[in-house]
Amino acid sequence: MRVALVAPFVAAIDERRSQIGGAQAVIADLARGLASRGHDVTLLAPRGSRVSGVEVVDLGIDADPRAVFGRGAEPASQREAFGAVGAWLAAHPKDAVHAHAFDAPAFDCVRGARVVHTLHLPPVDPAVVAAARAATAMLATVSESCRRAWTDAGARVDELLPNGIDLAAVPIGRGEGGYLAFAGRMSAEKDPVAACRVARALGLPLRLAGPIYDDRYFRTEVEPQLGPDVAYVGALDRTALWALLGAASATLLPVRWDEPFGMVALESLAVGTPVVAYARGGLVDVVRDGRSGVLVAPDDEKAFADGVRRSRDLHREDCRADASRYDLARMLDVHEALYRRLS
Repeated sequence: MRVALVAPFVAAIDERRSQIGGAQAVIADLARGLASRGHDVTLLAPRGSRVSGVEVVDLGIDADPRAVFGRGAEPASQREAFGAVGAWLAAHPKDAVHAHAFDAPAFDCVRGARVVHTLHLPPVDPAVVAAARAATAMLATVSESCRRAWTDAGARVDELLPNGIDLAAVPIGRGEGGYLAFAGRMSAEKDPVAACRVARALGLPLRLAGPIYDDRYFRTEVEPQLGPDVAYVGALDRTALWALLGAASATLLPVRWDEPFGMVALESLAVGTPVVAYARGGLVDVVRDGRSGVLVAPDDEKAFADGVRRSRDLHREDCRADASRYDLARMLDVHEALYRRLS
C-alpha cells in the first residue's frame, strides 16, 4: 500500500535528535513501523527531516516553531506550505493520505476521499476549529477525551487512533535515582514550575527535561526555580529520556490544559515509573488511577503532593502492564485497517 504522511511544519522530524513534542515522535514511529510491514511510505515534512526506511520529500519548507497553537504563525506562509503539499499529492497519487498538521490551511489544501486528518491537539485555536468543522475529509483524534472536546466544538470526528510505543525497545527502570521527574515542553500549559513547587514542598529533588518552546517563559519562570535540588537537563533523545524517567520515583505532570493524549505519561509507564497528574484530557485514558499512577483534581497542588506520596505504594510491573495497552503493534494495526478502508 502506498501511504503518504503529512507532518506538522512546527519542527523537523529527525529520528537522530529529540523531538519538540509527542506527535513528532509518534509520526516517526508510525512511518517506520508501516515501512517495516512492507508499505511504501512517503513523509512530507519540514526540511531536515529524516526517518530510516522512509522516503522523505523535501518541498523546501522550513520548520516554523511558532505554528503550534497558532502562536504568531503567518496564515499566508501556512497556506503556501500546505498548498505545496496539496500540489505534490495531486501529482503523486497515494492509496491513503494521513495528515497530522495543526494548521487551518491543511484541512483545505489536503483533502479527498482517501485523506484522514488526525487532530493531535484539543480545539484551542479558533481558526483550526473552524477549518475542522468545514473539513470534507475524515477526521480522527488520539483519545476519547480529545474526541469529546472536538465533538463539543462542532467537528465530526470519525475515528479514534490512539498513540503507541514500542515496548520492546523500552527498558524497564528500577526507580533508583532518588528524584522526581518532569518531561515536556518548557511552556506554561505544561507547567514545569508547578512541578518545582511540589517537589520542594516534599523536600525531594527534581529533574526537568524538555525543549525550550517559550524562551521568555523559561527565562522568567523556570530559570529562577533552578538550583541544587532542581536541575534542568535539556531536551533529551528518547533513549536518554527513558533512562531519566526509569530512574525516577515518579513522573510529575501538573498540566494546565487538557492533554490530548499524554505521550510522556505513556513513556513513563513503559519504563515502570508511576505518573502523578491532574485528571485532565487524555491523561485520564492513559493513567489508571491507583494502579499505574495517581490522578487528582486539576490545579490542587496540595492534593498533587499527596498523590506523589501515595504513588510510592504503586508497583512498577503494573505501570508497565498498563503501558502495554498502547503497544506500537496495536497502533499500527489500527492505522493499517483504516488505510485499507480509505483505499
